[in-house]
Amino acid sequence: MSTSDAVAVDQTETIRNQGREHGLFRACMDTIRSSHTLGQTLRTAALTAGLLTDVKCYAELLGQFYLVTDALEERMCELMRAAENDKTPLAATPKSKLLLVTKVKALGYSFSDAYARDFRVLLGPCWLDILKTYWTTEPTERYMKRLQYASDAECVAAAFILYGPLIIGGGAMLKPRVERAFGAQATHVFADVTGSARGGRAARRREFINLYDTLLDEDDYKSTSASPTGHNATFTTIVQACGEFMELNNQMMMAVKQTPWWKKYVTASMAVVVAALIWRFKSMFRQ
Repeated sequence: MSTSDAVAVDQTETIRNQGREHGLFRACMDTIRSSHTLGQTLRTAALTAGLLTDVKCYAELLGQFYLVTDALEERMCELMRAAENDKTPLAATPKSKLLLVTKVKALGYSFSDAYARDFRVLLGPCWLDILKTYWTTEPTERYMKRLQYASDAECVAAAFILYGPLIIGGGAMLKPRVERAFGAQATHVFADVTGSARGGRAARRREFINLYDTLLDEDDYKSTSASPTGHNATFTTIVQACGEFMELNNQMMMAVKQTPWWKKYVTASMAVVVAALIWRFKSMFRQ
């Protein structure tokens, strides 16, 4: 593990400990611990390999996260619309207000729209055709299909995985590097998670952590005969789904195929250097 990766792990643990003891936030962080560390390593490797030196490399990887985030946000809206249209008699509280995703949506984030604005800058007006026709990887397709039928609790887990790195993690720290590489107009996805937006970084982090620690009623923390793990089935579903979606995140990152435009020149140059060294080595033995 590199020094930067070790620092990131320490920071992740610090954030994890800000959650409530035995609460949902800590449980979600604990279940993704090893996969999250791998994800941080993959991100570091991508940056080292030239992610921000080539617009296609950056756009392809960003595109995978756009596609699954868009699928998640569409599914959350579907669940809320279905609840609004359900005429089944219930308590006075509208059914949409009882959905967990309603509480997540109340945070006010809409990352898919921000991604789309960035892609218009990065790839031009045909950006969506490029993503869907040429760049959608097999893990991304599986991820999207999984989200298409995700339950209320599973959507909450997906939001933890897809929103968390931007809101409370190190994802937003990429903004200055992206701005230097591709311009300020390609950084819309970071607008709500950097600087003084929403009261600043500490306030955004507290809001997100508190959302997950207060998302469920106290009864949801209690064990049932159907869930002997010590928690209600909803709690368990969210935690387990977090692990599943984190694995899909990593698979997406490993499936991208674009390489920096300059790689072929570096490869050619290295070939020339190696050939020269071999020639010189052989010449020494001919003398």
